[in-house]
Amino acid sequence: MQSTEITFENLGETGALFTELMRARYHHFIEARGWPLPNVRGLEFDQYDTPESIYCAIHDGLDVHGGFRVTPTTAKCVNSSYMLRDAQLGLLPDLPPTILDHPAPQDPKVWEVSRVFVGDTLSSRERMKVRDQMGLNFARVARNWHIDAFLCITSVTVAMLTRRSGLDMLAAGPRFEAGGETCQAYLLKVNATSLRSRAA
Repeated sequence: MQSTEITFENLGETGALFTELMRARYHHFIEARGWPLPNVRGLEFDQYDTPESIYCAIHDGLDVHGGFRVTPTTAKCVNSSYMLRDAQLGLLPDLPPTILDHPAPQDPKVWEVSRVFVGDTLSSRERMKVRDQMGLNFARVARNWHIDAFLCITSVTVAMLTRRSGLDMLAAGPRFEAGGETCQAYLLKVNATSLRSRAA
């Protein structure tokens, strides 16, 4: 099992893996969870998949076991910025405008994490390995891109599992129901002594 950071700059080398990441997202979010997300030919995507985002794939060859996307909170593409801010501005009808307890930041040192998933066909041990790899990759991305904290929205259950990855998680908004799950926004603070040291 390995991890790869994908950017639009390295798509020449990672293009096939990027396609499989979009395919894995389609399976996880649309086929398995029934979310009504944009898709074409078995690939899931949305308006936040732009060159400003960075992707992480946990994989064996082209078999993707998990992944995530990070986007700077300074992002801007036509009428979109990033998911939590757009929800707060009332631009995403499926998410409440009260999603955050504070004005959505636009700070180059704070990035949004989205489309986090772990393959549903993996064993419990394999899922734990994928989550550990994700923790290491959060550390690497934070170090390489000078990020101090991440914002995300996830289910409360997943948040409890994420705490073991070396990130300090703080609730950043009220709980609400979405897609049959209890969800909440979180601020993930990078712990320089524990998280970044794991990425060395």
